[in-house]
Amino acid sequence: MSRPASTPDEPVDRLRRLLRAGEWPVGAKIPNDAALVEVLAAPHSAVREAVRCLVHAGILESLPGKGTFVRASSELPGALVDRVKDELTLHAMEAREALESYAVRLAAGRITEAQLAGLREAVAARGSADDLESVAREDIRFHRLVVAATGNSLMIEMYEGLDQGRVFDFSSMREVSREESLQAEHEDVVEALASHDAQACARAVERLLAHVRSKVLAHGDTDGGAD
Repeated sequence: MSRPASTPDEPVDRLRRLLRAGEWPVGAKIPNDAALVEVLAAPHSAVREAVRCLVHAGILESLPGKGTFVRASSELPGALVDRVKDELTLHAMEAREALESYAVRLAAGRITEAQLAGLREAVAARGSADDLESVAREDIRFHRLVVAATGNSLMIEMYEGLDQGRVFDFSSMREVSREESLQAEHEDVVEALASHDAQACARAVERLLAHVRSKVLAHGDTDGGAD
């Protein structure tokens, strides 16, 4: 029996499912069109159109001379980033706080020893960083690892979209001390997670986020725009 002809949207749907399943992780280069013809069992023209569609959706990124790379596992983070740009800073922060406060409760019962080790490494790197860019980078990694410990892929994608462009901007300071960067509060979150006590985790994150909120609002305003 001959194989039914592919409908126009089948290759893009198959490629989207593979990306969501982590076939190629965020940051990875996807195979070239010739290889994708085999993977997606679709004509070359349909594969090119599928790639173009997902580049337009913000899931893939095409870099001339280098190839096509995975930017996100789905459209959700990009859509949220665009939505957050038009929202009040305070409202975006409240949404992020609500998600992270619940996420840490879930993480308390699900976090593995390997994930705890990753968090300890991130918080240690954050505390020992000697430049503002490194502090900010490790801060982003820390919070994403906390949410990743929930094991909830939808929550992880939602957090990624809310977090992008809304992390406390250290660049307005000449230097960041351990106290100014809230290092102790971050360490408290790790210890609470290590205790697997959901209430203790919630209290630790809420203390941390309350300090973050006060610092963000002190260095900016509440009428939107990246912080």
